[in-house]
Amino acid sequence: MAHILIAYKQFPALGVGHAGGESVYRLIEALHGRGHRLTLVVRIQETERQFLPALEALCEQVVTVPHHRSLPGPRPLALLRSYLALRRATQRTLHEASPDFFHVEFAQTGAVVLGLRGVPTSIRAHDVNWFLMEQQAAQQAGTARVRSRALRALFLVLEPWLYRQFDLVAAISEGDRRLLVERRASKSVLLLPLAPAFNPAGAGEAAAVRGANVLFVGAMSRAYNIQAVLWFLDTIWTSVVQAVPEARFYVVGSNPSEAVLARHDGQHVFVTGFVPDLAPWYQAANVVVAPLQVAGGLLQKVVDAMGMGIPVIATTVSNHGLGATPGEHLWVADAPGPFADAVIRVLRHPEEGARLGQAGRRFVVSHYDPEIVIPQWEAALLNLQAGTK
Repeated sequence: MAHILIAYKQFPALGVGHAGGESVYRLIEALHGRGHRLTLVVRIQETERQFLPALEALCEQVVTVPHHRSLPGPRPLALLRSYLALRRATQRTLHEASPDFFHVEFAQTGAVVLGLRGVPTSIRAHDVNWFLMEQQAAQQAGTARVRSRALRALFLVLEPWLYRQFDLVAAISEGDRRLLVERRASKSVLLLPLAPAFNPAGAGEAAAVRGANVLFVGAMSRAYNIQAVLWFLDTIWTSVVQAVPEARFYVVGSNPSEAVLARHDGQHVFVTGFVPDLAPWYQAANVVVAPLQVAGGLLQKVVDAMGMGIPVIATTVSNHGLGATPGEHLWVADAPGPFADAVIRVLRHPEEGARLGQAGRRFVVSHYDPEIVIPQWEAALLNLQAGTK
């Protein structure tokens, strides 16, 4: 099989606290299982070194450089030093390891390693940034809206141009794939989604007492997740508790902001912070909510919940990348009233939630099974290799 060099701006590991890192780890695990030789260049925080042995077991070599959060000095200078170190390490490893392919995760990583070639190249887009800016502008006013619109215009030019510098482009969702094709980011854009956790709910111990449990999962330092949770609490949750007094809302994710922590009351709202394993929380949930106002790519929280057979209620933008059919695979609502009604309906009628959850699971398994999509991407890489000989 092939020797693949992978460059990534974060550190990939299970339990690392962000969906991108966990999904890249699963990709590495799958490629290793298919017999490929792997070399990795990544940035690492000191707290992530505990995960290094598991990654080294899958790779011939793991080259690390310090993440900017582990460097002293002003943040802009630390960012510059960290990304320059990532570029130098990637350039050196390309020369020394002599891989068959060079694969890049995230547009930001692609910008850092731009121009480093010598072998066929591949990049996977985790977000379409001009689409994110478009959604963000719609939520803003004044100078903030002007800024977001200006960034959208900039990304609309630079992002497709960046992807055209690579031989192969992949998107993590069908929605993003269509956006990239429309902007001619590549001759063809493949689908290489985040790998879902297919373990059905109900196995093992739940993290909370089973009951009318509503779950939100996400990195709680991120503005879009903070906005989503506060919007849900401010406009939806009171109606849910009035209708279902025993309802409990669990906010699970690392580094919750002060605004989110302040909403923890230990009775109806629980903010957990980082948890090493999300599966027990999914197992405890009657319904998973994705009330994001701005979203792109493929929301891991939605894929995992549906893959485990848990009913999902989401906003339209939260379903953008997934492409599930509203009313069949999940319920979609964008206004507080309909969103609250959907949550109440699932909590009061668990048999309806069970039917929705199973339909969602069937959709995710049939559309996002890594055993199907990874071989397609792998075949495209091997075709590139054949074309260079």
